[in-house]
Amino acid sequence: MRKDHDRDWGDLVKIAIVCFSQTGNTRKVAEAMASVFSGADHEVRILSLNKDSYEKLTDAHLIGVGTPCFVSQAPGPVKKYLKKLPEMNGIKAFVFSTSGGAPGRVLYDLAVPLREKGIDIVGGHLSRGTCFHPIPCLVGRFPGRPDGGDITESEQFASAILHHIESGIPGSMPESRQDAFRHGYGFYQMVGAILKDPLVRFLMPKPKVELRVCNECGWCVRECPTGSIRLAPKPVITGTCIRCYRCMNGCPENALWVKWGISNFLVWLFYNTTFERWFGDVRPGEKLY
Repeated sequence: MRKDHDRDWGDLVKIAIVCFSQTGNTRKVAEAMASVFSGADHEVRILSLNKDSYEKLTDAHLIGVGTPCFVSQAPGPVKKYLKKLPEMNGIKAFVFSTSGGAPGRVLYDLAVPLREKGIDIVGGHLSRGTCFHPIPCLVGRFPGRPDGGDITESEQFASAILHHIESGIPGSMPESRQDAFRHGYGFYQMVGAILKDPLVRFLMPKPKVELRVCNECGWCVRECPTGSIRLAPKPVITGTCIRCYRCMNGCPENALWVKWGISNFLVWLFYNTTFERWFGDVRPGEKLY
């Protein structure tokens, strides 16, 4: 794989942003950053998280990886995607996430597999996003985010990336969140390390299908990020479901439902507003609801 250490970053640069966005929050941040890069006369592409984007990534000089935060970590499908990337020695990258709760280790989860591929991580950025998780204790958290202020911060981060790279300064940029480079041992970093997909499947209920309502349109099959749904002829949710509830949130017929039971209490126990303010990264005066 070619190396770009000596590239003149004042010339046209190919930038590829891989974006996993289920509700549009992360996509808004990606588009804000892309507008800054394209405004500096660079070639920018926003790519979906699928196998077809691998080749386009390896052709880029700078890559960005953006994702929502799931239970204080990066979603399982994103981590699997990054581990399958080829070696890309010398390519520079940045990571970013939107979070409707404590971000924990999400940026670190994105940065580590990239560094293992020889990629030089220059920075990490976090933005708030309205929580669309359907569990009652979280519904509507951080309403209206990312808002205008969040978008401005994302644009400023993108500008800082270009300035940092063009200046030729080695290492990470000072505007970066340092949790993209260090694991940390705070409360939510530990939550993210413990709550892996198998445990989440055990603690959180699987969506159920209201057979009389479902019209077998196949929307949930196409949208499931882990390919865990098949039609037979009604949707069947398999054991690889990661409980992201994309199917339930987006079903055009509202044909999926969940009986939360004790799961709602367990999530509230870890992500109540008091713990978020004590152990999370909620800013002074920042409203959760």
